[in-house]
Amino acid sequence: MKKLKKMVQIILLPVFLTGCMNIDQHILDDVQLVTGAAYKYVDDDTIELTAVFPNYQPDGSVKNETLTTTAILNKENRDKQSLQSDKPMVSGKLEVALYDRETAEKGIIELMDTLSRDPSIGANVYLAILDGNPKEVLSKQYGNIDNGIFLSNLIEQNVETGLIHKTNLHIFKYKLYAEGIDPMLPIIEQKEGKLNIKAIGLFEDDKLVDQIEQEKFFFLTLLLEPKGQKDAYAIKTKEGRKASIENIKSVRKYDIPKPMTSSEIKININIKAIIREYSNGTVNKEKIKKIENELKEEIEKKSEEMIREFQEKGIDPLGIGEEVRTRTRKWDQKKWKELYPEIKITVQAKVKILEAGVIE
Repeated sequence: MKKLKKMVQIILLPVFLTGCMNIDQHILDDVQLVTGAAYKYVDDDTIELTAVFPNYQPDGSVKNETLTTTAILNKENRDKQSLQSDKPMVSGKLEVALYDRETAEKGIIELMDTLSRDPSIGANVYLAILDGNPKEVLSKQYGNIDNGIFLSNLIEQNVETGLIHKTNLHIFKYKLYAEGIDPMLPIIEQKEGKLNIKAIGLFEDDKLVDQIEQEKFFFLTLLLEPKGQKDAYAIKTKEGRKASIENIKSVRKYDIPKPMTSSEIKININIKAIIREYSNGTVNKEKIKKIENELKEEIEKKSEEMIREFQEKGIDPLGIGEEVRTRTRKWDQKKWKELYPEIKITVQAKVKILEAGVIE
């Protein structure tokens, strides 16, 4: 009898699963899944909210759709958008929240808190700055999916390849409220009909104050990640040749012998990589050694320049203060703010090329 019951359960299982799939599909057909939201202050009090959602076509393709409203409260905006939609708007699938540059410069904490207070929105939602008018930029189609998913994929794949450092709602909030570290967000622009990550925005508290350009992304991620892996970096040698350094693995460690003093702080970076391409065709052991030394010098020079700029602006996106805080019981946020701009911070790099294609 037990065997018969088990056989009946196995036979009926696909039927139940098919029924569940049909129910889920009906649910999807009956709601408007908001995948992206963009915020812009049109004056000191009024918020323009652009919601992004997919419109599934009969042929299986996806058309990007947007709704834009203005109101003083975000709840008012959501109500207005609901009145313009033929289906209930649901935020549980929100993938990315965007803020235009002017809004980010004023401060995003109040707008960000509306996401945190919504129990249907997860802490892994990506945040980003949008260069341009959100309503105009997001109304265009950039891929075969809606722009919320497209932007989420754009950020995620660049995090996975090591080009940018991971950040989301949870990470941003942690860095915003923690002592000794400041948040950062990717800055996205529309250029020649395409969306791309043009820079990394640096924050003081919840306000955008500076940015790191694309050519410095490599050095920023080396400094940020205790252990990192990056797809590639192209170096131009002193001889004018170009080498593509790939499969880059890095380890970063801090040397802070006297925390909460003005003594020197050292950041040690060890790198192992391979050379996949070289503009002169082949490389020999002597050339490999030169490339190792030149990459070491470039990492140290560019990284130290970047750190000095951070110190001059009084921002700490690398979390050097947090590294100090974890090493002392005498942490004092106010005192650290005074010490930070004056401390000598040096970077020491070690580079080892493990493989170089064809070697002479």
